[in-house]
Amino acid sequence: MTALAQGSAGLALVMGFALLVTGQVTAAAIMLVVQSAAVAVTAVVLHQPLMAIPPLVLTTGIALARHETSDFRTTPAGGAKLGIAVGAVLAILCQSLGILALPTTIVLLSILLAATRSQPLMQVMALVALQNGLTLAGSLIAPPAMGLAAFLFPLACLALPLPVAAGMLIPAIASRRDRGPPRFAYAAPWLGWIDLGLALAMTAATLIVPLGPLASVFAPLLALDGVMRSYMRRTRFALTLARRGAALAQTGFTVLVVCAPDLTTAWLAVLAALATALLPALSRRWNGAVLASLAAGLALFGMQLLSAAPPLLGWFSLFAGSVTMAAIVPDLAAVFIVLILRLATQAAWPPDIAALGIGTAVLTLLACAFLLTSPTRSHRAALLFLGHSSIVLLAISIGQADGRFAALILLILLILSRAATRITDGLAATLAIVGLGGVPPAGMFPGLVLVVLALSAHDPWLLLPLGIALVPMVLAGFPRHLPDFTPRPEVPSIAWLPLALAALVGYFAPDTVVLWLHVLVAGPP
Repeated sequence: MTALAQGSAGLALVMGFALLVTGQVTAAAIMLVVQSAAVAVTAVVLHQPLMAIPPLVLTTGIALARHETSDFRTTPAGGAKLGIAVGAVLAILCQSLGILALPTTIVLLSILLAATRSQPLMQVMALVALQNGLTLAGSLIAPPAMGLAAFLFPLACLALPLPVAAGMLIPAIASRRDRGPPRFAYAAPWLGWIDLGLALAMTAATLIVPLGPLASVFAPLLALDGVMRSYMRRTRFALTLARRGAALAQTGFTVLVVCAPDLTTAWLAVLAALATALLPALSRRWNGAVLASLAAGLALFGMQLLSAAPPLLGWFSLFAGSVTMAAIVPDLAAVFIVLILRLATQAAWPPDIAALGIGTAVLTLLACAFLLTSPTRSHRAALLFLGHSSIVLLAISIGQADGRFAALILLILLILSRAATRITDGLAATLAIVGLGGVPPAGMFPGLVLVVLALSAHDPWLLLPLGIALVPMVLAGFPRHLPDFTPRPEVPSIAWLPLALAALVGYFAPDTVVLWLHVLVAGPP
């Protein structure tokens, strides 16, 4: 790295510390402009001109957005001295990373900036500072790319702050205009059928279009889950056209995540899915949207570092970002597991990465189990979904072929069981929750048996935390009231379809299908 590049990167780091101190929005915007310009200079000097585009474009956007808010002071949480002290400790700890020290420090300082400020524009600035760290890392460790790959990572950096920035600026601009009655305030009843038809068309496309091995398994399942959600939206006539479109788009982006040919494209689809899930209710979930964006940036940083040394930092960032995003939008947990399973089948994990995956899985599993002990059982289906996703990650992380096969089967059953729980009335809805809880012999139970067998053969000590967590999860799956078995002349619930598919996969799958699934993730038996 040349002296000019080193000096520019050092200036970007200094501006990261300065942002922690300043309490005035205008001063922070000026410092962010200086930081972005320094990162852009570093990218150009290192022969990465495309990497200079995101800092310059986003800084221009911040300068324009600055005029939409008043200039007032924002006091850092805990005071500026505490922020500087924590930032200095982080900078010292990052010095052992060599060439990654500067970008890693800037990424951590931007997360610290977002955590210590409550003003929305300052939090958007923190996201721009985060993308500056990502851009700097990409300029330092990645050789100049060719073709479409040259545009993907700069595009990802450019897209990172956009959903939150749009959610902040659009209401601020619209409130200044004299608007009449809102258009498309209420959707017509026939729009529900169009919504369902589009979801069915998406499912049919995943069955017809040639896809990769794992995508051919999970894309139809995720699309089927979208059909269940669309079916429940069908009778919600008060849904606005924007909310209905966002929900349908979320299903499409979720399917795109598992179909993406590379990790950066998958990450862009994840960010779009996060935006469509959070933006319709951003006024009530602003903090969650900011946290999800920070987690998305951390996951992108991890994906970027998977091929760099040390890879443990990349995997830690990927795990931390994925877990945080899944906690905010639980429906995305399955697609993160699919991405991790794809990475695990490509190359064997070293012992330190396997230990990191096991630790992450155990902690999230025990956290979900603890939350399920609440007598109110709020968000029961989402917590069960996250808990079983943690069990899938645990099976993958032991690094054995039979563990990956057990994870694959359990993840298939998990997506089908979660799809059945979208329907909230009738006997099928009760059985769906029972299956999602892992109550024998329904739903998740066959996959859990495979996981237990894999763990007992390789890491039997993991059966202890697994058993502790399964107790409240199974208890949460039991219905609060006995279902009504009185026969009624009515159309069978659509929830029976994913329940029947789960039973077919768990107990009656043909030997050829089982062999193909085993070869897919574990190799020939």
